[in-house]
Amino acid sequence: MDISTNGISNNHIPAGHMHTASVNDSASFSKVMQAAQNNIEKNAEPAANQESLVLLDTNQGKVNLDIEAYLTKAPQSEPVDLMSIPLLLPSEHNINALSQYSEDAFRDLLAENNIPAAPSSIEFDGEGKLILPADYPYGPQLRDALDANPGVEKALHTLIALASHYAGIQEGEAFRTEMASARSIADEERIVQKYSYLFDDNRPGAQIVLSFLNDGSLLVGKKGEVA
Repeated sequence: MDISTNGISNNHIPAGHMHTASVNDSASFSKVMQAAQNNIEKNAEPAANQESLVLLDTNQGKVNLDIEAYLTKAPQSEPVDLMSIPLLLPSEHNINALSQYSEDAFRDLLAENNIPAAPSSIEFDGEGKLILPADYPYGPQLRDALDANPGVEKALHTLIALASHYAGIQEGEAFRTEMASARSIADEERIVQKYSYLFDDNRPGAQIVLSFLNDGSLLVGKKGEVA
């Protein structure tokens, strides 16, 4: 089954400068203005990379995110209001968008590091550690490349996490659809029995694997169901 306004701080010129500057003192005034402009540029946040802006479904609605910056943002040392951060939702749109981003970023990573071929698959274990096929000949080079470009590995890991949650939601949707069409108590009991695993609190999430075709295309699916 394939699952497929930058903030600029307000910098005010001191009132004293404004009152004492005269036409004959244009040079000093110019220096004040230049200093103020330099201060603005120093404190301004860098502009978003237009090439990495992606419209994604979040808990704050659809948001144009600089996905590269979003995935590589360093942890905050101070407490963060989680409600102020757009969190990615496990939607089909997000999976498709992140799949395309990850595919492009991974291709670029291989090319930049002279790695001839992608692995047949990529997985992550329960601790978030990368798993590569044992027979993949460029494993050490790829691991070094990912260590130097953590944003690419974060994109792959995030894609798998979203796909796993999405698969679980889809399984629950099938249960709800069948229950809505049940015509008797016997039908309901049969459907509940059929989907009893959904009610197991210890049920593991769907195992998602990323597979790469010879042309570098990326496929996302459940383990064992994607070639």
